[in-house]
Amino acid sequence: MHVEPWKGLKEHPGQNRFLANLSYSYGLLTIQIEYRKLESSYVVMFRSPTLFRVMDEGDLLRFQSQFEGPVFASSFIFELFNTELIDFCYEERDRSMDKSKYRHFAVVSDDDFVDIVTYDDEPTITAIDL
Repeated sequence: MHVEPWKGLKEHPGQNRFLANLSYSYGLLTIQIEYRKLESSYVVMFRSPTLFRVMDEGDLLRFQSQFEGPVFASSFIFELFNTELIDFCYEERDRSMDKSKYRHFAVVSDDDFVDIVTYDDEPTITAIDL
């Protein structure tokens, strides 16, 4: 598995962030990340995610222990490559979809971790001044 900050975001604020809101309605997953010391917030939207799951700080620490150093300190959104979740989604669809079009993202706060798998789609991110 390989993890890197998502290339679709121009600036990557670091830590001191929290999950302010998460909602899923009519196929739209919306996640709001706020920064404690900055007067800014980011709304991340995924249209019809194939899979998503919300995990707590303990899960985040266990996941991060696979890597050397704090992988998720540099941003709030990452893309993960060659993951078990992509393999799972591919197998669940009876291998009928193009596996290379599955994408795995992670939206990370200091206390929460949201895994999202999409098919041929990427998030929309809007910055909001508070």
